[in-house]
Amino acid sequence: MSAEPISTPQVAAFGPPVSVVILTKDEEANIEDCLRSCAWCDDVHVLDSGSKDRTTEIAARLGATVHYHPFTSFGEQRNWAIDNIEHKYDWVFHLDADERFTPDLVEELQSTIAREPDDAGFYVPHKLMFMGRWLRYAEGGYPIYQMRFFHRERMRFRDYGHGQREATDGRIGILHRPYLHFNISKGLDDWIDKHNHYSALEASETFALLSGKPTTSYSAFGNAIERRRFLKSRVYPKLPGTWFGRFVWMYFLRFGFLDGKAGLQYCLLMSSYDLFTSLKLSELQRKAKGNQERLPQPAVTADQIRPSPRATVGSERADKPDNGHPRPTSVVPSVGEREGMSFGQKEESPWSMREKIGRVVWMFVQGTLFRHSFHNWYMLRRMMLRCFGAKVGRNVRVRPTVRVEIPWHLELADDVSVGDFAILYSLGRIRIGRGTTISQYAHLCAGTHDYTKPQFPLICPPITIGQDVWVAADSFIGPNVTVGDHAIVGARATVVRDVPAAQIFGGNPARFLKHRQMSVPVAEQSPAAEPDR
Repeated sequence: MSAEPISTPQVAAFGPPVSVVILTKDEEANIEDCLRSCAWCDDVHVLDSGSKDRTTEIAARLGATVHYHPFTSFGEQRNWAIDNIEHKYDWVFHLDADERFTPDLVEELQSTIAREPDDAGFYVPHKLMFMGRWLRYAEGGYPIYQMRFFHRERMRFRDYGHGQREATDGRIGILHRPYLHFNISKGLDDWIDKHNHYSALEASETFALLSGKPTTSYSAFGNAIERRRFLKSRVYPKLPGTWFGRFVWMYFLRFGFLDGKAGLQYCLLMSSYDLFTSLKLSELQRKAKGNQERLPQPAVTADQIRPSPRATVGSERADKPDNGHPRPTSVVPSVGEREGMSFGQKEESPWSMREKIGRVVWMFVQGTLFRHSFHNWYMLRRMMLRCFGAKVGRNVRVRPTVRVEIPWHLELADDVSVGDFAILYSLGRIRIGRGTTISQYAHLCAGTHDYTKPQFPLICPPITIGQDVWVAADSFIGPNVTVGDHAIVGARATVVRDVPAAQIFGGNPARFLKHRQMSVPVAEQSPAAEPDR
């Protein structure tokens, strides 16, 4: 990017008399593009809440006035800006660092102020930009409005969920020209971290509403925005499966599928956000009723495996029951023999928060869209797998009843076919080579547990299937197995060791049966050399 500062005095002479405030924290990736979209304005303020990157340095270099205030909430941060920043103009526009002005919006701001309105503020639409394109449908249908443009003496904000809502007795108008919102400009990890926090805030706000202690309320008979907020805060929390309903609403009823791959991914992200909000709300409600779930007691404890006081050394009763026959010797090791093993100790989860979220969303997609897609819609299922990180080649044919555990651990080369009800249990990597066929009900299990340890920790050895392999119906391929090129695994075989190339294995456990003889099609045979004529 260019590093020259904004020449605000020259540009702003043609812009509307509006002060711009940008809230930031660690927005180095966004702040320069955001400020350059404000080049028409001669009163730009950046309100930072403790950035540890170069956000404030870049903002100051590009001509913005930088302020600092520790972040407590979005509503309080915006109110602090209204009360403490010396705005040059009465009309203020609050912009986020991942948002950009458009020329059409600046023009509408100019014409709106020229009318000298007595409105307290104006709702402004935005275009959501995701994966390099505008999501016209997936967000819920354009336009969706936010309170961003207001008169600083007529407007205040109150917190709600992960954001804020306007607080005014004045009339609120609507602008029609949008700004651009680059929702995931800092990467998916940042989006997931923020929305994990946002879901907790929204669950708390909804819990307060449902328990009769609302911080704000909305009418079902107000304008479109109030009706939307009424439904979201009062009706949706009482309905089962609202996260699934949101996906159906966004992707199908609001035509989110018309936004392509980006639309599908965004609809999945937003429905997962609703899922976590509803789960956190349920947790708050359980705690309020005093019915917190208790962890189950361990099946075996130290007290249970200690010898009974009656079963002491030298005691005849300890060795023989009343009928005179010897008692069986216990096979449970003593405390000293167990060498510190703790059967009740909880194993730490091997999955990151991002992986857990991804697996929950994939379970939903696989159980609905994937499972119930038409049998020959192979292209759609390939797209779904790729959306979740699977490496899928050309002409891959995966049937709708196939179960894939973790798609981003799966690699399917060109021309692979996977039959009905096959299980690709990809806790570890599963790689399947070109032209291979996995028949119906086959089970590829890339995961097991270390039985030598009392916690049975999960281990995930990979499975590698070569090219032009046939894994026949109802066979089982265990973890850490490699099946060589051109090999065949017979029906109902159980394979727990490597299968060499071009060999046929069958049985339980699978054993060598014979070599595979590969016939060469006539068209591929090399003709005998003929003399030149």
